[in-house]
Amino acid sequence: MKFYATICLLVLCIYALEAETHIEPMRAITERSCQCIEKLDLTKLKNSEQRNVQLGLCVIKSAKGFEKFLKSEKNIDMERIGDTDHGTRLGYLFAVEAAAVCPETLGKFTADAEGSFEGTVSGRITDTNGAAYTKLTVEDTAGKTTTLYWIFNFENSNLLLKNLGDKTARFEFTYVEKEVFFFARKEYNKVKIITAVKKL
Repeated sequence: MKFYATICLLVLCIYALEAETHIEPMRAITERSCQCIEKLDLTKLKNSEQRNVQLGLCVIKSAKGFEKFLKSEKNIDMERIGDTDHGTRLGYLFAVEAAAVCPETLGKFTADAEGSFEGTVSGRITDTNGAAYTKLTVEDTAGKTTTLYWIFNFENSNLLLKNLGDKTARFEFTYVEKEVFFFARKEYNKVKIITAVKKL
């Protein structure tokens, strides 16, 4: 019975390994990184520098086994990852992929809850940008623009998704200001993160 269980476990492990090799490499690296980030004890990371180090270590560790792909396809040499250019490019690729794979995990890790400020802004969406995080430009009736970030799932997010293409639709956004880590730039920036929306 034990022998049978061992064989089954071995088959499952081989199947899991083969399944991962069929996943797009950057997606596999990102999924591993997200799992690593989720296991981190954030209470022990007292400042942004410590968080940056742990986040970087998760990505570097998760890239193991994909060195040839990164070097040939992305021109990223893992042996030179300490160099600014190589580390920055790997960070950018991870951030872009993580925005789709684990936005909430990344957002919870990078958002600094201290000193947050909540506010509202009303207007129409004039531009969207989906780089590391989805960024919306909202213009009010006076022509003033505000940049908002869509990082987490929030109240009525499906309503916003359905109306993104309507440049005449007007919304009222509730947002909170928090510091978010932009991995590609290796720095924290205070941004307005959407927490709720309603159509006007």
